[in-house]
Amino acid sequence: MFAHMTSGDIVLNLLFAIGMLQLAWISVILVRRGTPPAAIQHAILPPLAIWVLMWPVYSDSRSLWLGIMALILPAVLAAALSSPFWKHLRLAWRVKSPDMELKIYPGIQLPPLVHPILAMLIAAIWFRNIPEFGFGLALCLCLAFPAAYWMDQLGAYLPRFIRLGFPAHPEQTLAGHLLFIIISIVLLCWSLHVYHGTDWQALFIATLVTALTASATRALIPGQWHAPAAMLSMGFVMWVL
Repeated sequence: MFAHMTSGDIVLNLLFAIGMLQLAWISVILVRRGTPPAAIQHAILPPLAIWVLMWPVYSDSRSLWLGIMALILPAVLAAALSSPFWKHLRLAWRVKSPDMELKIYPGIQLPPLVHPILAMLIAAIWFRNIPEFGFGLALCLCLAFPAAYWMDQLGAYLPRFIRLGFPAHPEQTLAGHLLFIIISIVLLCWSLHVYHGTDWQALFIATLVTALTASATRALIPGQWHAPAAMLSMGFVMWVL
């Protein structure tokens, strides 16, 4: 991998590593000011889209794994170190809040930010094998999922937003799912257009089915596991279609 790495790939990975440290610093500032961890975790996803947009620029897609390592490293340090900064980062990127912990039997404590990292890893694997799929999936992770989350959060303040009442995610709204589907269709169509130059109209049905599959996965898979599951299901549906 290192033998085929160009200076451009090194610069891209270095810039991304610096960007991840900045996101970690911002996350610590936000959690110290009382921002909920879920809001922080969804807020740091859109900036990752800047790195994803650089994926086609890599001269060798194997260099992408160094970027994945840069994504994982702050979470590993947050889980391993006990200094105040890393403790607050662990708090900001924790998987669930303390009031959700089991009171009788302690639950398994997952590493910080494990679900977005796993989802990004799955998207990177798709990109490594089928670039036009993985590129669109990673963009959906960074943009469609946060947009749907924030739309669902608006439902708490706007009574007209219809809550769908899914047992796994009672907070999800119809508006959030519609926004998720629209953004996913646009991003998937654009990704395929970038690599193949195909007209968007010809891609609409396939991307619509893929987006609907992801929306169903987002509704039915409990916890934050819906993001990695959606990356798997979306990639599989696009591959079949």
